[in-house]
Amino acid sequence: MQGFVLFVLVSSFVLARGRAPKAVLEASFKERIQEVLNGSATSAAEHLAMRLDSKPGHLFAGYEVEFRDGHVEWLHGCLDVVTSRDSVENCILRQLQALTALCDLQGLRYNEQVRKTAERHLEVLLKEQMLALLGMSVQKVSGASILLVQKQPSNSADVDASPAAQASALMALVRCGEAVGNKKHLNDAEAWFQGLNMIYAESIWNKSFTTFHRAAITWESLAVTALHIPKHSSFRDQLEEYIRDFEVFLRQAWEAHGDFWSFSSARALAVRWSSKGLRKQQRKLLKRWAQEHVDRFLGRSSGIKAGPEGVSEGILARIGGNRYTCGPLQGLASLAGILKDAELIQVVLQLMEKDILRYQLSDSNPGPFRSAPPELLGAFSRDGEQMNLESRQSLRVDDTAMCLIAISHLIETLQSIRGVNVDPTSEQGEL
Repeated sequence: MQGFVLFVLVSSFVLARGRAPKAVLEASFKERIQEVLNGSATSAAEHLAMRLDSKPGHLFAGYEVEFRDGHVEWLHGCLDVVTSRDSVENCILRQLQALTALCDLQGLRYNEQVRKTAERHLEVLLKEQMLALLGMSVQKVSGASILLVQKQPSNSADVDASPAAQASALMALVRCGEAVGNKKHLNDAEAWFQGLNMIYAESIWNKSFTTFHRAAITWESLAVTALHIPKHSSFRDQLEEYIRDFEVFLRQAWEAHGDFWSFSSARALAVRWSSKGLRKQQRKLLKRWAQEHVDRFLGRSSGIKAGPEGVSEGILARIGGNRYTCGPLQGLASLAGILKDAELIQVVLQLMEKDILRYQLSDSNPGPFRSAPPELLGAFSRDGEQMNLESRQSLRVDDTAMCLIAISHLIETLQSIRGVNVDPTSEQGEL
């Protein structure tokens, strides 16, 4: 990558304690990469806003666009999914993730198109009992709101509760409500949290555990939600207590399985770290857990469990540095801001710029098309190997949403990293 200059400031005092070296960036590189990230984020957000509104008369549209033999076909709703390789529940999670990514955009208030899209979708979440394109309905039970997910597109009577979908909807509601300045969402949010308590009580966490990543989605969603609930309220207190207990449960699972890793848990840790009011011991544990995420990702020996369950090679080696990596970058971009780990920052910046240059569609980069359709400019595609693994030739909404989340967090992280001017005649530069 041209022009990349990373300085590491390490004193003997820090080295003696084995702490991660602190990083600063060459000023002109920092300015250039920030411009790349901001331009990419704006383009991706405008695409997502158009996409969610792409079916007249409906919201939460534009889930997937298939491309075969030069033809483009939109699969707008979650009831349109190809069940041999996808599910209604996964579609719901991805569409809610896309909406939250829009509401996380720092420049939301200045982008009228994106803001109006967020406002319309928030109103639907607040008012509608049936969300047709999502394949989801809201059921009221003793003052609580429970989201019911249609299990099969062809059978509207076959529904079930989903903790991950419930938590993701709660996150989207609260994040977007705050972003657009609508406080009507707070009462609904508390009812949705009560619904989560009913369908996902502590007594069933262990027996209902499927994968660490699925559980981490719930944790991430609740961590983001807590950031945007007013302090000194009974709702915030109840939510914080639930999160603390759930963190203990997930920590035990993490320690028992050396191969567990999730970009959702990485992002959850970063969000929790930024929370106010955590005790010193809690912050110490969160930071250690964050470092363990980095160690497993990079394949470092420290903190990685030995033996048959140990991680013999890092996740980076597994996925390949040249492939689409926005998924793990969602969490790692945030962790970089906490740990100020020089190696992590270098990896994150290199991978993020690579994903933008290689996988974001533009006039100069048509991606899998001979010429990119105008409505897909700003979207991200996956690498061919990943699409083959998923048995699809398509651009799905989460392909773009994950990159937008990663970019947004990296923009925030870069604000905390100092830029320095370089003396071109000096080998080490001028600090």
